Amino acid sequence: MSEVKEFKVSNLTLFLHSAGSGVVGIKNVIFGAWVLLYYNQVLGLQPYLASIAIGVSLFFDAISDPLVGVWSDRIRSRLGRRHPFIYASIIPLAICVWLLFTPPNSYDQSYLFIKLLVLTILIRLAITFFETPRAALGPELTKDYDRRNLLNGMGIFFGYVGAIVIGFVMLEYFLPETEQFQGSTAFLNPEGYEKLAYFAAFLVIILGVTAASSTHKHIKDLHVVEPSGPIKLKNVLAEVIEALSNRSWLMIFLAGCLYALFLGLNNGIANYISVYFWQWTPSDISIFPLAGGISAIIGAVIAVAISKGREKRIIALLAFTGTIAISYIPFILRLVDPYFEVQTFPLNGSDALWWVMLMHLCVTDIFSVMGWVVMISMMFDVVEDSQMRTGRRDEGLFLSGPGLFQKIFSGLGVFIIGFVLQFLGFDNSQSNVEQMQEPINNLVIFVCISGPILNFAGLGFIYFYSITRDSHTSAVDELGYKT
Repeated sequence: MSEVKEFKVSNLTLFLHSAGSGVVGIKNVIFGAWVLLYYNQVLGLQPYLASIAIGVSLFFDAISDPLVGVWSDRIRSRLGRRHPFIYASIIPLAICVWLLFTPPNSYDQSYLFIKLLVLTILIRLAITFFETPRAALGPELTKDYDRRNLLNGMGIFFGYVGAIVIGFVMLEYFLPETEQFQGSTAFLNPEGYEKLAYFAAFLVIILGVTAASSTHKHIKDLHVVEPSGPIKLKNVLAEVIEALSNRSWLMIFLAGCLYALFLGLNNGIANYISVYFWQWTPSDISIFPLAGGISAIIGAVIAVAISKGREKRIIALLAFTGTIAISYIPFILRLVDPYFEVQTFPLNGSDALWWVMLMHLCVTDIFSVMGWVVMISMMFDVVEDSQMRTGRRDEGLFLSGPGLFQKIFSGLGVFIIGFVLQFLGFDNSQSNVEQMQEPINNLVIFVCISGPILNFAGLGFIYFYSITRDSHTSAVDELGYKT
């Protein structure tokens, strides 16, 4: 075993490094909430074309993730293994995010499709060059079993901060009701999306530079690979196959594939539900992102606290089970309400509905964040488990390798949901809220059936994750690291 450099970063450095997760949070909320609604309901692009563009971009993203991961595992430079990629990606990412929501030169279906396709590919590629190497720094910055929970709690915090700030500002300030866009149709005001373009690009630069510069001083302390020949495709494939032989990695990988399919099926439809199912105005729910963010912080703190001295797998299983059990209750109660003489759920527009949904959001986010803090930390622990077998620290491969298939599954989900929207009647962007009641009810039924099935199946794989606190501590000690 080669000599190991020992260094310990401060909590402040970990915190600033985690600001990079805010960039991912911005990307996630843009694609998860605004892109599909904007291109379909505002610009008039057919939903199946929008979903094809987003789905195809995920296939490109899936291929680039492990390649960039392995590349950043092996590269030798004055800026180390990871930082060259991180620095080079920030400005291109901000420019592409800005272009995504700028007014189109034409409303022709082909033009809108090509614009969305090209920009989503470029954005996802830039995110790969930024986030894959940045995330791969995590297992190297701390090898302590519990401190990794703290690091991932910070990452979850910033991920939510990015999403919260975008969501709150968009709902509260960029989409006010106007004479032309009244009620829930305020979501469809194109001027708000143009403002979002500038604001999101600005935040990407601020958070990206903060994350990149925070660990710059530690470049000299980070792992340096031994000189080797050029990276060959057959070597990359061999390492991916070798990674697949790690049982714990494989269990998280398979669970991630099912969750990716779930995300793909739900990608972009949250605001459809806000507009047509709950019939909110943007100002009605502008506080929801802030409430979700506070809940995320609470969930992260609870996860870090209760994980000390306990097995991560158990905490993750309990947290995700709670999330799934709670998530669909409001939708089911609203759907069955017409079939009962007694009201099962508060009416749209009522204060009671607002409070119930706010509390539901908070509780769900607490459980969800608890699970993800621990789950990502479990992935970190695979690094040393594999190093014991292979002699390599393949953080980039392990943290990005699952994306090869998970993003294919997510792309499949996006592709399917576009045709679901087309089939259910969302192809007409001129329909009013009343005319969309049957399509939106059918969409919610689809979500309530597919979501629990996919998520509970994923939990089955997490159950068989085998790295324990004792086995991780033993691996770290044998490798000569000090935590």
